[in-house]
Amino acid sequence: MSIVVSWGSETQNIVHLEFKRGWKWQDLYTALQQADDLIVSVPHTVHLIIDIRGAGGIPADFMTVAGDMFSKGSARPNEGKKVVVGAGPLIRMAYTGFVSTFGSQMKNRPFLFASSLDEAHRMVQ
Repeated sequence: MSIVVSWGSETQNIVHLEFKRGWKWQDLYTALQQADDLIVSVPHTVHLIIDIRGAGGIPADFMTVAGDMFSKGSARPNEGKKVVVGAGPLIRMAYTGFVSTFGSQMKNRPFLFASSLDEAHRMVQ
């Protein structure tokens, strides 16, 4: 699979999603379901660390598909921060456009950005 989902801490308060080059939208849908299953399996807050350093970029239809995903889903009561690791200037700019387009769906689900896994872990402490 091109997106690996796992617990990112022994205390099960972080879910780690690691994107690999060549991922497809179906991989993302599957990974999000796996992450959701982990989040709802525990009663405490669970943060997401989304590592895209090895992803190889985002698909051209990102805005359309991502908007559709957010319009259909809602945050889990124990869903914590979402930190993206490895987003370059282009992806951060795309995120800004995404928020301006889908702001109502995003208002309680913002994404934070980190340059490294260590920084991401510090952000969710």
